[in-house]
Amino acid sequence: MKKSGRKSWSVILAEDNDDHALLIQMALERATRIPVEVHRARNGDEALDLLAELRPDLMLLDLKMPGRSGHEVLEAVKGDDEWRKIPVAVLTSSDRDDDVARSYGLGGNHFITKPEDPSHLENRLRSLLKNVEELSSIRRGSGRLDPTAVSAMNPGSMAVRKLGIWVGVILALASLVVFAWIVGVVG
Repeated sequence: MKKSGRKSWSVILAEDNDDHALLIQMALERATRIPVEVHRARNGDEALDLLAELRPDLMLLDLKMPGRSGHEVLEAVKGDDEWRKIPVAVLTSSDRDDDVARSYGLGGNHFITKPEDPSHLENRLRSLLKNVEELSSIRRGSGRLDPTAVSAMNPGSMAVRKLGIWVGVILALASLVVFAWIVGVVG
């Protein structure tokens, strides 16, 4: 962790699945050396109620919850002048490009697809916690932005993978053309 003098973390975890919530809480506790106080919300309305009571350091938000969806919660948080400065990381099982784009378009600060391996989740949360200070200084609002790109932070994104494949193919073809030109000139 950065030497920020922080003595504890206060995190709102909006997650309807009890097993996922337990795994996330355990990963959070292992991701940092300071105490983590997790306030659990099982649906979007509970998340907003908790936010009205607390001033957390971070909100972890699942997209698929009963009642208000994670996107609706994100829009409410980033649409409020006071809440807007609270970093919100979407932590969901979805890796759909439109979910990623919409999350960032609504003002989300970070997007994490829930990995299968708990150690990968711990590593992603550790990285997130290291950057929370910077995220809270970015006062992103819910401007309903039309995203123009999908974040490469999402390793499950099909668009990112396809782009990587096309870039590789183009570079390979360019190398062949250069090689053929050199052989033609030298030979």
